[in-house]
Parts: sequence; structure tokens; C-alpha cells
Amino acid sequence: MKLIQESFPVTEEEYMLLDNKFGELCEYQAWQLIKKNTNNNHTDSQEDIAQDMRMALLRAASYYKRQCYIEECFEVCKEHAKDKVIKSVLKRLVNLWKNKTRHGANKQKFGPHEEKMLDKLVKGVVPIKERPDRKAPLRMDSKFATYCKAITWNAQKSLGKKITREKSIRTGMVSL
Repeated sequence: MKLIQESFPVTEEEYMLLDNKFGELCEYQAWQLIKKNTNNNHTDSQEDIAQDMRMALLRAASYYKRQCYIEECFEVCKEHAKDKVIKSVLKRLVNLWKNKTRHGANKQKFGPHEEKMLDKLVKGVVPIKERPDRKAPLRMDSKFATYCKAITWNAQKSLGKKITREKSIRTGMVSL
């Protein structure tokens, strides 16, 4: 996770756009979490929870930038690949990417190793001027908006579960 956020960083301008577009959602989610857990004696304030939601936004932005980059690499490699071996390796990587969310014993993973293979394919096959840029700006399209909302709602649920799990610990707390 840390590697992805370092490889696909979110700039300050992108963060400002994210905060303008999704900041109120983060505040609403924090308020809703506080409201639902009033009897749990949680120690986090609404501002702390809202900041956790904003961190989830940053994580979502980095992951989406990575996703866009990988999909662009596949498209460009398909155009320029002429060798059968390169085409077969590319086909295998595309299949891994398409099935990355499949669950079960045969779960396939598109991880750092596959990403390095894809980068080497791009460097070996695609001319420099046509290569996708890792530092490309974040695309804030409807697909990203849906993805971002899902990530923040999942983060809110995770925080809510944590508050509920820790309730028994906090009930024995003594305030001075």
C-alpha cells in the first residue's frame, strides 16, 4: 500500500480538488459515525474521523492513478507488440489484471512483480514519446467518484467496527 502511494503520489492541487469535491462527504460521514456511536464512549472527535476519511480519499486517488496507468500501458503495448512471446506475456498480464478481484483458491494477483514486468514491456516495446506517464494528473471522472465514495464508506464502516469492538475496553475507563 505504501509503495503505491509513493509511486503514484497525489499533488497538493489534486488534494485541493478532492477536498472541494468530497470534503463535505467526509464531514458528513464523520458526523454520522459520531451520531451512531454516542453511547460507545469513543475518544475520537469528529475532526479526527473526518481526517481519517480524507486519508482514505488520498489512498483512493493513488490507487485510481495506478489503475489508469496500468490500463494505459496495456492499450499502448497492444498497439506496438509484434512478437508472439511479448503478446503472450501481455495477454497473461491482462488476464491477471482482469481477474484481480476473483476470490477463492485460484485467486490471481496482479502485484509488484507483474507491474515491473509490465513496465519492462512498455520500455522494450513502446517508443518513448508514446509511453504513459506515471506522474499523470488524477482523472476525476464518474468512475473515480463512484470508487472514491465506496472507499470512504468502507473506511467509515471499518472505523465503526473498531469503535464497537473497543466499547468493552472503554466502559471500564475512569475519567478524572
